[in-house]
Amino acid sequence: MQARCFPISAFALLAVVVGSSLDAVTGWQWAAGLAGASFAFYALMELPRTGRRGLVMLAAAGLAALACLALRPAPLAILARALERAAALAGLFTALGFLREAAESSPLVYDCGGLLVRQPPGRRYLVLSWGGHLVSLVLNFGVLSLLGTMVVRGNTVAAAGGDEGVVAIRTRRMMTALLRGFATMTVWSPLSVSFAVTQTVVHGLPWSRLLPLQMGLALLLQLLGWLMDRAAYPPAAVPAPSSGGWGALVRLGLLVAAVVAASVVVAEMLGVRLTTGAVLVVPWAALAWLVVQHGAEGPAGALVAAGDRLARRLAVSLPNLRDELAVVGGAMFFGTVLAAFITPAVTARLVGALGLPPLALTILLAWVVMGLAQVGLSQIVTVTLLGSALADLSRLGVDPLVLASGLMGAWALSACSTPVGAATLTIARLADVPVGTVARAWNGRYVLGGGLLLAAWMAGLHVLLPHLG
Repeated sequence: MQARCFPISAFALLAVVVGSSLDAVTGWQWAAGLAGASFAFYALMELPRTGRRGLVMLAAAGLAALACLALRPAPLAILARALERAAALAGLFTALGFLREAAESSPLVYDCGGLLVRQPPGRRYLVLSWGGHLVSLVLNFGVLSLLGTMVVRGNTVAAAGGDEGVVAIRTRRMMTALLRGFATMTVWSPLSVSFAVTQTVVHGLPWSRLLPLQMGLALLLQLLGWLMDRAAYPPAAVPAPSSGGWGALVRLGLLVAAVVAASVVVAEMLGVRLTTGAVLVVPWAALAWLVVQHGAEGPAGALVAAGDRLARRLAVSLPNLRDELAVVGGAMFFGTVLAAFITPAVTARLVGALGLPPLALTILLAWVVMGLAQVGLSQIVTVTLLGSALADLSRLGVDPLVLASGLMGAWALSACSTPVGAATLTIARLADVPVGTVARAWNGRYVLGGGLLLAAWMAGLHVLLPHLG
């Protein structure tokens, strides 16, 4: 592809990825400045085509910047840090777009999708939730559209024996499984925005200990969802026939494991955050995946074809990330600037006024994230604000891992229940039901149960972590 065909805003996003990666690996200040300036340039270039949600978030970020300039000492340093954090998050989101481009054209992903939606009733929730969880690691939000569309197309009145009530039940079960599987991915995945934000704002957070803990929490939340589905829809007495064809799902699982493992190795070798390792690995993994898809053209031909295909797709998809990046980057900027107004002295006064034990306060913070999401306040903002304000809970006797685990668990549960979230809105549109039905009727009890489970999990960590070293 010729350079003149590649939009300037797309080049700006690539500069964000390069600059934020160099900053994380080398600490060069000019690299951080390049990333921040490139992200600001991208936002300005795409501003005329940005949607309402993105514009609202960018406006909030702008107002926060003005307040900082007027009211805070050394405001430029605060704003520079906020812009660098926003750029780093945008860099991760952009890098994940590379993998999504390869996944969306892969027959392997479509084979997995077909397998998941063909499951018999007894296994439908379990397989769709875990399969959706797995596919979301490479497709992120794209998993909802891909598998959700397959579910809708396959769930016909004819397939239900002419019973529209069965169609409605199947829609609820399959869409709920898909949404929860996607949401629990954000509990642990180093490729998720939640992992990146939490690692940024909570001090003293070793990812090597956080990752296995979060895998355990994701397992518990997935198990809770399955048990609730099982209780609501007991399996039929007749054994379900085997659907077969599990090879595609195994191969996708191995691919995801390879990407995560490579991210871990790179992060360990370079001594950087795990999300930085992911940013460095994912674009090359996407290119390799596309090379495999063009394998019939021979090694050299496959590499040329894969590079050309990726460039052509990115020329379209990178500018089209404008709405997501306005929300994600704007929320990170907004939360970071607001956090600068909450000094340690203010935090100490708030903690003292509440009069709660440190563990109870930590659990309350997680529940606050869930509660504020119900009125439309982004988890990026609340986690950045609360995590930054109370990141040094270790001096109060609470391990940073407890706070981080709670915030990430609350983030995932919020994704199932906020009526203004992208995930719930997508599921509601595909299922042709009001978003309140998805957020409240379908997931209300699950989120309440998950909130109690999360509190118990955090209490357990608080007790056990000091003994685990």
